[in-house]
Amino acid sequence: MSVTMNTLQALDQYMTTYASSDNSNPNRKYNKRSSRFAMHDSSELQNLYSTIQWKNRFAPLYLTDPTPRSIAYAIHLKESANNLKQTIGALSEDDDLFSMKSAYSDNESLASVEYEPDDAEGEVPTDFTLEVENFASPQVNTSKFLKANQPVSLDPGSYSFDILTNKLHYELQFNVHEGDTNKDLQNKLSRLINNSDIGVSAKVVETRGLTALEVTSDAYGLPVQGERHFTITDDNTTYRSGIVDYLGLNKSIKEATNAIYSINGNEESSYSNTFNVHGAYHVTLHPENSAAGMASMSDQITARAAAMTSANNARAQNASARIGLYPDAESLSNNIETFVEGYNSFMNGVINNETDTALTKLLSKDLHKFLDLHSYNLEKYGIHINEDATLDYQKSDVLTDAAAIKGFGSQVLRKLSAISLDPMEYIDRRICAYPNPNASYPNPYMTSIYTGMLYNNYM
Repeated sequence: MSVTMNTLQALDQYMTTYASSDNSNPNRKYNKRSSRFAMHDSSELQNLYSTIQWKNRFAPLYLTDPTPRSIAYAIHLKESANNLKQTIGALSEDDDLFSMKSAYSDNESLASVEYEPDDAEGEVPTDFTLEVENFASPQVNTSKFLKANQPVSLDPGSYSFDILTNKLHYELQFNVHEGDTNKDLQNKLSRLINNSDIGVSAKVVETRGLTALEVTSDAYGLPVQGERHFTITDDNTTYRSGIVDYLGLNKSIKEATNAIYSINGNEESSYSNTFNVHGAYHVTLHPENSAAGMASMSDQITARAAAMTSANNARAQNASARIGLYPDAESLSNNIETFVEGYNSFMNGVINNETDTALTKLLSKDLHKFLDLHSYNLEKYGIHINEDATLDYQKSDVLTDAAAIKGFGSQVLRKLSAISLDPMEYIDRRICAYPNPNASYPNPYMTSIYTGMLYNNYM
């Protein structure tokens, strides 16, 4: 494919907008499963190449003069179609459309769950009881609470201190200036620590005119090596020492803890608040919904006291949840709901108030026609077509026959593949000449200057 100015514009638009992004699909419910559908093996790429060749045998020659807006629209249309294909793929199990089972938790404030059958370890039960004794927590060092607006009582000059982790030794250097207040100094150290990206974070907490520096490890749970995730010291540092004692950075240390929980009465532990049960159930605990997590930030002392009693003792609240799989009918309904949400996100992303109607009229007309062909079957599942080609879904848990919706899903995938193959079909262009029926010269990338390169992001 020859390199033209239009090609370079398209490549620049794609690389700056999508190449470094994480497939920004607004519907992230099945994000982990979706990711594997963004990958293509050699046979899929070979089939794609063959499809492009076959299309070019019969495609006329078009005259196009793409503007920056049409370039951006075509690339966005292609990426949006691919994202919706991934969503549909994530709702399917063993290529059986909309057959993915979904899990529930009857106490979402304590624990949420996702079901990943590909990760199953042996036979997976349909439900189990989760009881939580402890949440996993990071190490937190809290300095003394000092008067926020009081001048620092250290001599002006250059200071430094060390943060020792299990793997590395970091020295952080800073200056104290005449007139700096305690809050100024704490804010300076907070920015210094956060900008260093060394496995700990810091923030300044304030209550009743007093401020303190709070340093927290990024890692949760008990350290694999050593007693703590980090240690703060200035015993052997390059510049002046004294800041550790002045702020009391080792004054109050809340040790990291593991999550302790039981599955059907069998106690287990985890370094984090996310863990797998029988491989397939991916459970996430939510300590932020505990009494300590809900405590007012205006009273940090009270919050930390609550953390010692409540966050580390989840039994103080309703600390159990029943987790299991929805019945097949309800799972199908959930899958349809997720598909409708994904489809509407696709439509709202490519056809919205900010999009030039001249660019979107071909797509809107084509999708209206496509949906009208399937309206009868869609209505059987409580799906209604709106005037703007979006869908409304009236959820039902009594669905039994899934054949029609699976057939519709197959047709949607074919339509999305066609859109992804050549998004320029949906941009006005003039036909210059038809191909010679007696001879064909397939050019694999003639269909669209956007087709071949965009798949590089998925390889």
